[in-house]
Amino acid sequence: MGKGKRLKKLRRTSEASFSDKFQETFTRNFQKEVKNSELWDEIVAQYGEKRALEIIRECKAEVKTDMEIK
Repeated sequence: MGKGKRLKKLRRTSEASFSDKFQETFTRNFQKEVKNSELWDEIVAQYGEKRALEIIRECKAEVKTDMEIK
């Protein structure tokens, strides 16, 4: 395999992994911000601590990389 093919393969795999890592980090930061907000106290009061943690785990970021620019 030549240098060009190796670099092309590396770019292809690194782009996908970058968006995956970004999505995971964004999700973690969002969940942390919700836990530190006033909204968290309301959610816990309404649903209880256990259910509130389940709800927050269900919140996941979705990153779309195939968007068209007009």
